[in-house]
Amino acid sequence: MPPQIAALPQDRGFPVPWVADWSGNTETIALDPQDGRILACDCVPGRGRAMLGVNCAVRQRQGMRERLCGTCGTPITGHLTMIGTPDMPYSLEPALHIDCALFSLLACPRLTRGSERVGVVVMDGYTLLEDRILGVNHDRSLIRTILPPALGFVSGGVLDFLVAVIPGTAQRFHATEWLDANRHAATTPSPASTEGHA
Repeated sequence: MPPQIAALPQDRGFPVPWVADWSGNTETIALDPQDGRILACDCVPGRGRAMLGVNCAVRQRQGMRERLCGTCGTPITGHLTMIGTPDMPYSLEPALHIDCALFSLLACPRLTRGSERVGVVVMDGYTLLEDRILGVNHDRSLIRTILPPALGFVSGGVLDFLVAVIPGTAQRFHATEWLDANRHAATTPSPASTEGHA
């Protein structure tokens, strides 16, 4: 296990990704000078029960903007690795270091169960859009829209997550193919020494 992952809080014996939400939090709508109305969350990693598969909106936006690894929460200075489907046009998940992506693909039950449908995308950067909540339907489902940041602020909607638009120049792989080509990085102790591998 990479040391940056071993240092994460655990829930039921598993390390919990930095971007994960935790139970017992309060979500509120706050006014931000840069983003307008935002969904704010006061969850604290390690306090409560991990809500695996659910992202904290605050850490998700921070990870997307600051290029922080969604698994370990530390900066990524090289290539960005995202897990999803091989043909995904966008992602709501922050990018990962190569060794954090390797660990996630090998250890996360959600990813290992559906590995034939899982893909890895490697890129140098992405364009961000905003996922904003505009209201609630009669069935209590949310009315959402995706907007460029310049329009999001004036839309009146509440900023929930940021959406990374994956560029056409990104390298796309099936997870098994990418794992086979990158297993050598699994023993590398620091993210800084592995993040340049595609």
